[in-house]
Amino acid sequence: MNPSFRYQLGDLVEFGDKRLIEGYIDDVTRMGIVIEQRYVFTADNRFLVGTPSGNHWVGADRLSLVSRAQNKT
Repeated sequence: MNPSFRYQLGDLVEFGDKRLIEGYIDDVTRMGIVIEQRYVFTADNRFLVGTPSGNHWVGADRLSLVSRAQNKT
């Protein structure tokens, strides 16, 4: 784990997303676990968030922390 990232692997986070359904746009809130971190030099760092609907790359500015991961070892 890299302490310079705002969110760590295993953190439970949520983010807003849009879903297109039969001609209209539905705003949804997705919740998932951070499974990968990517440093981006020119923008906010990005995080791969695993959700029940699939994996999503999300910028740090769109994420909200729900629960911090704990090291059980």
